[in-house]
Amino acid sequence: MKSNDQLVKKAEEIRQREHRLRPSLRLKTQSEIVNFVHDMGLVSALGGNELPSLISAVMGKAWRPSSKGFSGWLDWWSLKIEGKQIASISSEIERRDDILATRVFRRTKTFVSDKLWPVLDSIIKHQRELITKGKILSALERKLLETVEAEGPIRTDQLRKRLKLEARENNYKFHRSLTNLEGYALIVGAEDPHPEKHLHANIWQTWEKRTHNLAAHATLSYQESVSRLLEASIEACVVIREDQIRKWFEWSSDTEAAKENLLQSGKFRRADSYLVTSRVLDSPHRHLS
Repeated sequence: MKSNDQLVKKAEEIRQREHRLRPSLRLKTQSEIVNFVHDMGLVSALGGNELPSLISAVMGKAWRPSSKGFSGWLDWWSLKIEGKQIASISSEIERRDDILATRVFRRTKTFVSDKLWPVLDSIIKHQRELITKGKILSALERKLLETVEAEGPIRTDQLRKRLKLEARENNYKFHRSLTNLEGYALIVGAEDPHPEKHLHANIWQTWEKRTHNLAAHATLSYQESVSRLLEASIEACVVIREDQIRKWFEWSSDTEAAKENLLQSGKFRRADSYLVTSRVLDSPHRHLS
């Protein structure tokens, strides 16, 4: 049996291959990027967390936000795929019918494949029950959600106008509320493909409208969905520090119970302070096209 150190080392090697963290494995076409998102299930739009990163996979090396500010963005901002800048491709991907962008993972922009939409759908239904009971969301967040439900798709500037939050002093609470709603995946945003001059803004929809109710047939229970989302997330990460899981999702207490069940089922192995996917024991790596 492999030692814990050997397991973590092998997992890190698999992670490097699957996350395309080598120049020879980097993503070179938009089609490859789309397939990458569907293969992984969840992909961080930028990087700096445990999920596979779109930017890192395109660069063929790990990239994370740093204290360098805008100069750090220059590492990838000018990169092009098939003649298009990465920022443009990212915007196109988040508007696809089979991929959306949300902030369920660490409140950072994350691409989610439609294969996970039924899983998230059950979780979102549960969050809506908590809203009805007054257990989550502030008054402003509820008002934002109600406005998006009633008038969406709606652009950010129009949403602020409807809520009379256009004054600069409202910037923080407005954007914090949007981020909180995205963290629960209650609303989904995508950049306006036809912005007015000098205006870059998202267009917001509810989860249900954005997915065209494709996930409405989901029959999983809430706890089953939490478990499946956690499983998919760890599978995408390959190896993670166990103490970080509680920081991933808004429903952290339910995630802890799901983690223990997954460990008991043998889906993952505990290696000291790490969790590694059982694939590390069974196979060298996924097929890389």
